[in-house]
Amino acid sequence: MAMTRLQMNWIAVKHGSTDITHVNSVQVSKGGSLESYSADGDQYPTVILHAMSKPRVSVTSGDIANLQGFAEGTVGTFVATHKDAKLQTGGDLIYTVVNAVVENVEGSGTHAQIGSGTMTMLAYSADGTTSPISIARA
Repeated sequence: MAMTRLQMNWIAVKHGSTDITHVNSVQVSKGGSLESYSADGDQYPTVILHAMSKPRVSVTSGDIANLQGFAEGTVGTFVATHKDAKLQTGGDLIYTVVNAVVENVEGSGTHAQIGSGTMTMLAYSADGTTSPISIARA
């Protein structure tokens, strides 16, 4: 059966050498932002360009203690596999984010509900021009 081109559930999530389990969600953002320009009598932008990207990653897990173990400023490679919805070969997406710096970890819980934690990371480019985010199929 061919891959579905749909993803569901996460496996093999880690930052550096530390596995992250009980993963509820992962968000990988390329962090693009646009700059617009107008002048004189312009009432609309006459130029819009991509000036900077600030890649960002967040992972939410039910294992709050594991996430709380990451210190702010820790740099590592973040990897996460988003599975093919029908588990077909070649349908998984593997995100690799190099130079992922832990920004913050938050834990929360509501009465009579299972709690969760969220770790946010920013990523930087080693040379200023190459994206720290790569995506592969497997």
